[in-house]
Amino acid sequence: MPGEDPANAWQIAQRHRERWARGSFLAGLDPLVLRDFLDAGELVQFRTGDDLVREGDLADDMFLLIDASVKVTARMHGGGTALLAIRLGGDVIGEIALVDGKGRTATVSACGYPPVTAVRVGQDEFHGLLSRHPAAAASLASAIGRKLRSAIRRHIDSTCCAPKVRLARALLELAEDYGHPGLRGILISVNLTRIELGTLVGVGETTAQRALRELKRAGLIMDSGRRLLVPDLAALRAAASTR
Repeated sequence: MPGEDPANAWQIAQRHRERWARGSFLAGLDPLVLRDFLDAGELVQFRTGDDLVREGDLADDMFLLIDASVKVTARMHGGGTALLAIRLGGDVIGEIALVDGKGRTATVSACGYPPVTAVRVGQDEFHGLLSRHPAAAASLASAIGRKLRSAIRRHIDSTCCAPKVRLARALLELAEDYGHPGLRGILISVNLTRIELGTLVGVGETTAQRALRELKRAGLIMDSGRRLLVPDLAALRAAASTR
């Protein structure tokens, strides 16, 4: 798919815009500015398990996610990886390394079906776009700020909140940002293993399983195939507001 007519990216984006995450970078762009961003790059696809960027690599590009489900992970001391975040369509990845000129802070891997569809934008093109569109630069700063606030909140939670509450807060964030309303509630549109849920909130797999069981017994979370369903978002929000 690399090298295809970038106009296709605009056509694909039109089909997926309504499902982009609320508050995501692409969702907040004016249509003409969005078209300029998409036209500046190369349309690419990644299969499940493919890495879009790798932790520690020097950066010369970033990615605009049009239709995607990706996991952001980082290596842990002593081995293994920690799940830091989920990013879906509408999000941007790889931008931090281009902003500060340092290596990649994490690895981002495709994790869903169908394949990730994105636009790869080179470093020079990226900086040119921000120069031409100051409002987009402000939106990008806001998107980076949201990521930073989320990371800080989880770090604070790890020092003062029970695992059940930490997991409730993480699932609430996923439901609010990436959930799809249905007849039975809000479906969290990404499949996470128990290990990934644990590393997302800083606990082990066994603790994550126990916290998830507690949330299920309380009726706050349900299984829906291989994904999780939130039957009552307000109730989950109330559980996440406790200590």
